[in-house]
Amino acid sequence: MTSHFSAWLLPVAVLAASPALAADYPAIQTKAYSTPQLLFALRTDTQTLARLTPVADPSHDFTLGPREQERQFDGYRHIGDLTLKLRQGGGAWQDYTSYTARQPIRVLPAVRALATADISASFGAGLPLTVERRWINDKGTLVLRYTLINRSKQPVEVAEAGMPLIVDQSGGVKARPGDQGVVEVRRPDGQRPTLRIQPDGRTPLNSWQPPVEQRATGENHPSWVTGGFTLKPGARRDIGLRFVVR
Repeated sequence: MTSHFSAWLLPVAVLAASPALAADYPAIQTKAYSTPQLLFALRTDTQTLARLTPVADPSHDFTLGPREQERQFDGYRHIGDLTLKLRQGGGAWQDYTSYTARQPIRVLPAVRALATADISASFGAGLPLTVERRWINDKGTLVLRYTLINRSKQPVEVAEAGMPLIVDQSGGVKARPGDQGVVEVRRPDGQRPTLRIQPDGRTPLNSWQPPVEQRATGENHPSWVTGGFTLKPGARRDIGLRFVVR
């Protein structure tokens, strides 16, 4: 059942950061990309988002890019991660995440995409799906798209698919769930442009959920949660998000 409400997440208080310097953490390799609206970087090891800045003002990062080195470890969620709640044969619901215990991604040919990978291994044993992730420049709009493929011999019920939105919350984050839901991320100075996150294809914002657990203080970033569909053996479904600045 789709809920309809509009709420602003007020800036959250974050405890003082560890005195450790960035140099105390392993270096992270990234690769830069761009669309007409956005400059962004993906980590080369995980292909998760490491930076997202508007072309109109490259000094502002909509993500937690300055903390990327300290947040590189298992348990930290990033834009590009995914959580799944599913079951087969009417059995118990099972939860899977791509960030609890990361495994190497399998880079795929980036056909009509900027970057493509099979990220199934990070969900652990027992996942009946293949999960492919693509970063796409769709006529100038940045799109994050997942393809879920049922590789088992039984139907798979997907109750929830959650896409963590790890963004700078200091200016406020507004979520409006629904079939054409939207999440708006404001800048702390109140200036334009703001970031609007919209559904790509059949990806209604069924709920806007904070994480069940946090890797560290200040990690209570909600996820765009969609779901309520069944994949027959061999079937596939695309879900995803579009990133627009205004």
